[in-house]
Amino acid sequence: DIFYEYMEVEGENKYAPATKAYYFHTHKGYIKNNIGAELITSLKYVNLQKFFNELAETYNHPTLKNVKKTLAVTFKYAIRAGYIRENPIPYIQLPKYNVPERVKVETVSDEDLNKILNALIKMSKHNPRPRTSKFTFQAQAMALIIGRYTGLRISETLGLMKKDFDLENHTMTVQRRLEYAGVGRSKMHLTDRMKTANSKATVEISRKLSNYLRKWFEINPYDMVICNADGSLMSPETLNVRLRQITKELNIHFHYHMLRHTYATELMMAGVNPIVVKDLLRHSEVNTTWSIYTHPQNDDQRDVLDSIYADMQQKVG
Repeated sequence: DIFYEYMEVEGENKYAPATKAYYFHTHKGYIKNNIGAELITSLKYVNLQKFFNELAETYNHPTLKNVKKTLAVTFKYAIRAGYIRENPIPYIQLPKYNVPERVKVETVSDEDLNKILNALIKMSKHNPRPRTSKFTFQAQAMALIIGRYTGLRISETLGLMKKDFDLENHTMTVQRRLEYAGVGRSKMHLTDRMKTANSKATVEISRKLSNYLRKWFEINPYDMVICNADGSLMSPETLNVRLRQITKELNIHFHYHMLRHTYATELMMAGVNPIVVKDLLRHSEVNTTWSIYTHPQNDDQRDVLDSIYADMQQKVG
């Protein structure tokens, strides 16, 4: 009851729809029918620690962190509301877990991306609305090109407006995104509430992308950079459904976020200063850039060592 009260009193204005959906999903799946039925005044450290110990027998560490976070905001609200005096959540210890082996970051080659782009703008002979479909297909292809040369998230790409670009000085201002997660398609809207404070920024773009955009702006009469043929907001699912169809036919593993991985990894492998990469990706911390988007594999490490020591010959014995 206190969780629902918190979401109504504070969460409604505090959280984006996707964040609210995350909290409600976590509460319903792991808390509601368990300790959620207990009086909050009866839940002490021992009860809660045992609860998490039992959860750990079934669920993984990230799930436990989500549950703890949901309980944390609920207990903090309960203190502000005067229902309890002490908050036991900070004392809860999540069971230790083994750090998983680094997973190779998924990137896409330019060769495969070109195949996808060509298939994306290809018209079907049986298409009942060739004019509107042609514009939509071109817009979808442009969304991939923007992702490839900026590393923008899909919600940020679909929130871009022409006024966000200074093509003469080759800059792009990221200041809004498409809110679509947790809301129906009819309620999709633009919001200036970004993922983090650093997500809002003006960054440099390549001249190559500027040239692509100039040509696209001549075709696109609307203020939105990526939109449907009537100028309305494009749903990510509209793009993703078509991408799934195309990539299945081409037998290419691909999803939109791979463009961000590709952009970041390419910059790092080219020797760009991590601070510069951090700013281009609009991360809050350089450690995020370093740890998430740059995972050199064994072949990469071997190539570096071979290039350094290739000309060194030393006698043994």
